[in-house]
Amino acid sequence: MEGQNKALRRGLIMAKKRISVPFVLRAVLPYFLPDAQELATESVFANYLLGCIERVKPMGARIVLTGSVAKRTFLKNNREVDVFVLFNPEFPKSQFESLMVSIAKSAFPDSTHQLSYAEHPYVRLKVQGHKVDLVPAYDIKDVSGRKSAVDRSVFHTKFVLSKINDKMRQEIVLLKAFLKSNSLYGAEIKFQGFSGYLCELLIIKYGTFAKLLRAASKWKDGVLIDLMNYYRTSSDKGLCVHRFGFFVVIDPTDENRNVAAAVSKSNFDRFRTLASSFLKNPHERFFLSHPPTFEEQISEFYSSKKVSSKSSSKNPLVYLVSLVRPNVVDDVLWGQLRKLISQLEESLSDFGILSVFADDGKHLVRIAIILKKDLLSPSVEIPGPPTSMKEHIVKFRVSHKDGKFSIKKGRLFVKKKRLKRKVMEYLWDFFQNYSRTSKAHLAYPPEMLVIENVTKDFRKMRG
Repeated sequence: MEGQNKALRRGLIMAKKRISVPFVLRAVLPYFLPDAQELATESVFANYLLGCIERVKPMGARIVLTGSVAKRTFLKNNREVDVFVLFNPEFPKSQFESLMVSIAKSAFPDSTHQLSYAEHPYVRLKVQGHKVDLVPAYDIKDVSGRKSAVDRSVFHTKFVLSKINDKMRQEIVLLKAFLKSNSLYGAEIKFQGFSGYLCELLIIKYGTFAKLLRAASKWKDGVLIDLMNYYRTSSDKGLCVHRFGFFVVIDPTDENRNVAAAVSKSNFDRFRTLASSFLKNPHERFFLSHPPTFEEQISEFYSSKKVSSKSSSKNPLVYLVSLVRPNVVDDVLWGQLRKLISQLEESLSDFGILSVFADDGKHLVRIAIILKKDLLSPSVEIPGPPTSMKEHIVKFRVSHKDGKFSIKKGRLFVKKKRLKRKVMEYLWDFFQNYSRTSKAHLAYPPEMLVIENVTKDFRKMRG
């Protein structure tokens, strides 16, 4: 891939005077679009999978190929296949786990498998170099009869196939490559980005990747994309945005679902910025860059103007928390990790948190906290009740009898000496309490954590 990238860059440099959005897109497309041979190979493999599962599936169940392979919207060398086993709606969900494991073992006895969990269990397999998700769902006639979130997936595949052609598939591939290169692809909790289905709907809406970027560069919070026009009046549209949030793409198969719900606000903002940047200065780097490492993310943020404008200190502080990665699937881990980070941010709010980064590579979970300061003032002023609330005033005075009281604008305040001032004290107290009160996989005893000040490792990068 590196050799291909160099060849592409040489071609773009030679054509420097005529670089444009269409030129860059034509240049990068062959690096991401599967050729006819790969499409044929994937089709043969998909049929092999379906045949193996068909022979061992329970009587009455139906096998369906879904996802990007079924729609031929996958990136070159993607090698990920989704197969759904559809059951009668009366089939008990409690039997899904044992049955899917049994199907996997019987159909692919020489392949390793892992039981994973979303709304209900599914099996992940490695077959002939491909990642295969074997997913149970209910065989329903329309989404109104769904009994789980994944029951919609078959309808998603049907809708997309009815709307796209080969030219649009190329545009979808460009969008996926653009997002993947910029760490915005994937609706999993870890990424909080754009799902493959969302990419397909956006191209169905705008027709081409370039037109989507032109629209996205002008998006404001509260954008609403409703392909089926479920919400027709201005009032309905307003209520829809109020219900679903800043980025709304209504599922054509289900008017009560926002396909863009997984996209975080920061990733929505990044996509808008990247769209504008690419249109102003089209370049292959928007497609060929590698997602930054954990250390690179911290360095980039630490040395950015954004930090300088937010921090009164010329040298913000970086604290690193490291712990062993628990053996759980990504969605479980990152669901717990994001909740932990939210609680940690609240606990450390007085230190002026500039940003928090997390990583689960190298068999570790690492959390980097960038702060304005790591030492609080000797005393703190705590607001109390309004002076008119006599009963509450008495209780407040009793609770803080060792403090110095004052009245400001009709409210009682108390000034007290801080028991803790250093961020390291707050960090250790937080994780000690977390280990006692949380049932999360990350709730390790404090002695299993490493907490350190790593500011000096990044300070030199600010120049």
